[in-house]
Amino acid sequence: MTQDQLTLLLIKGTIADLPDEDRLKVDEANRQLREVLAAYPEGHAHLALALLSAELAAKA
Repeated sequence: MTQDQLTLLLIKGTIADLPDEDRLKVDEANRQLREVLAAYPEGHAHLALALLSAELAAKA
């Protein structure tokens, strides 16, 4: 298993352990983020999401 696959499993497990109300909020946020990514098929939203992820990681 790759590190990326392990990370994905850990995140999915964390989400699965959430109370139903919180899990639904995560699902909705995920859906909305995917809509934003789809709205910019040339990749601009992917780059913006990578920037946001890096900024959040730098603050941790």
